[in-house]
Amino acid sequence: MNQEAVLAVLPDSKDDAKSLKEIANEMGLDITAYVDWIRAERRLSSSLRALARWGLVALERRQRDDGHKFWCNAYWKIDLAK
Repeated sequence: MNQEAVLAVLPDSKDDAKSLKEIANEMGLDITAYVDWIRAERRLSSSLRALARWGLVALERRQRDDGHKFWCNAYWKIDLAK
C-alpha cells in the first residue's frame, strides 16, 4: 500500500475526516467481497497506523450517526506548517 496514495485521498480537516471504508472507496480498492474487504482493510489500516506514527495523519474514534451505531476511526491529514 502506497502511503502517498493514502495521503492523496485524505481530507485536510477534522470535520471532513473519513472512515476506512470511505478511504478504500476513494482509492478505488476492490471491496465487493468480504475477503477482499478484509485484505484491503488490513493493508490500509497498517499504512494509516504508520502515517499516524510519523505525525502525518490524525485519527479519532467516532460513533456513526447513520445506520448501525458502530464505532470507527476517522482519519485526516495533519498540516505540518502549523
